[in-house]
Amino acid sequence: MKNHLDRLALFLALVLTAGAATPAVAAKQSPKIEGVPRFGNVFLIVGENTELVQINAQSTPYLATELMPRSAWLTHYYGVTHFSLANYIAMTSGQYTACQQGDYGPEDCHQDIDNLFGQLNAARISWKSWMESMPGPCALQDAGASRTLNAYDVKHNAAVYYDGIEGAYGVWSATSTSDLCKANVVPAGTTGPNDMRYFDAALATGRVPRFNLIIPNECENGHDTCPPNPPSATGQFDEFLRREVPKILASPAFGSNGVLIITYDEGTSTAGGGGANGSTPCDAWVDCPSFFDGGGNVPFLVISDLAKVGVFDAYVRDHYSLLRTLENGFAIRPYLGSAAAAHPIVDIWK
Repeated sequence: MKNHLDRLALFLALVLTAGAATPAVAAKQSPKIEGVPRFGNVFLIVGENTELVQINAQSTPYLATELMPRSAWLTHYYGVTHFSLANYIAMTSGQYTACQQGDYGPEDCHQDIDNLFGQLNAARISWKSWMESMPGPCALQDAGASRTLNAYDVKHNAAVYYDGIEGAYGVWSATSTSDLCKANVVPAGTTGPNDMRYFDAALATGRVPRFNLIIPNECENGHDTCPPNPPSATGQFDEFLRREVPKILASPAFGSNGVLIITYDEGTSTAGGGGANGSTPCDAWVDCPSFFDGGGNVPFLVISDLAKVGVFDAYVRDHYSLLRTLENGFAIRPYLGSAAAAHPIVDIWK
């Protein structure tokens, strides 16, 4: 019975995906916008609570020894604040609230504000938020547990905090979520342990949207340390990348202008890598009088035929820069919130 239900769930997920799916976008000689090329299909993976200094061959061997040598690797990239939710909101709307800094649920912290998902809708650019271990589309409550390797935490799901995405007719509702949200904010797999089967199946066929936001569960994003214990929580995200990144790069959807971006929401307060509550009182590049002002120096890398391989250390960038870069790469306007004043990520492109 369980196998039958799993097969049925997989079929339904593929049907949903097919409705907004986009094969690899053919490369075009489009002019760059602010130095950013036209993107094909984009895959943005976000991990948790890690400083750049925590990336090494011992604790994160896949990142340090396999991905870094083939990527554009930024050394001065920063989260914008603490805690998690505010950073996810910042990278998708260019702002955040004090409520979101407190990591409260969408019933308390939802906003009627322009956001990246709404911009993509308006531009008729397909997108999905793939949420590992989410029990159903557009789920608004935490579910699962780290001890069973299937913890879903809604504070890492930015899309359900926006009225125009979550709510039917643009009115946020705990009981009447929109068809838009149900179709685009979807489980990446079943609620079994560390399951990404729906996303993996879409990759294998190449039928994925133009923009794919990929959020692992609380074990695989490095937030919690889960059984059987790896050397560190960061190692769990490293293993997630080892499993999923090759599937992304091998997918027919990636193509010659596909873009894979891997970053983290914020730095940890104990790594001593410049996080706002680390061994230094503030980020080295930011004047931060309080804990909430500095988000930490987090890893950031891009793998794409559009990008140069190497270490880039000339400029300071943050989640607002990422948002502006995505807006340029998809040729959508206006720049949202603080993205309007941010510098896009430009030095890494060919």
